[in-house]
Amino acid sequence: MEVITLFRCIDCGIEGEQSSRGRKRLRCAPCRKLVPDRRTYAERKVRRSAGTCDACGGEYRRQHRDQRWCSMACANKGKRVAPAQGLSPEARERQRLYWQEKNRRRRAAKRGGASEPYTLAEIALRDDFNCGLCGKSVPMAVKVPEALAPTIDHIIPVSKGGDDTRANVQLAHFVCNSRKGARELAA
Repeated sequence: MEVITLFRCIDCGIEGEQSSRGRKRLRCAPCRKLVPDRRTYAERKVRRSAGTCDACGGEYRRQHRDQRWCSMACANKGKRVAPAQGLSPEARERQRLYWQEKNRRRRAAKRGGASEPYTLAEIALRDDFNCGLCGKSVPMAVKVPEALAPTIDHIIPVSKGGDDTRANVQLAHFVCNSRKGARELAA
């Protein structure tokens, strides 16, 4: 419930009304415009309430009422999201492969090319586990971003109008595929 009380201006002596919800007034509106806040930055800073950082537990002076951290570094620590719990490594790998395939289909459809489902393992078996760019053996246990990791290379890049089909892909080392980029190599 809001209570209206009277106050007397310390500069001109005129009485005015103030509500119980706001700060206690010492000056009327015309006098407030004439008299700026004469406190120094240090005097204003002293009035700030102390807080305890949610991330590191250290004490700090609050800049605003809702502040929870002492610095941006602690704020970023507090905002980090923990990785998904409860997924087995096999489930995470299935999820990664699903999104990889979905994104390949989406990119091909965006450019008007054909697409068909395939997996890295199918292409590796078809190509006899050899890199289509350098001809050397590709170890399947290695993961990207290692140089010899297995990747799918589009012979005619999707960005140049190639299809995302088994006929247009080959097995390649990560480093070989990265060097080739979005170029067509002469046969």
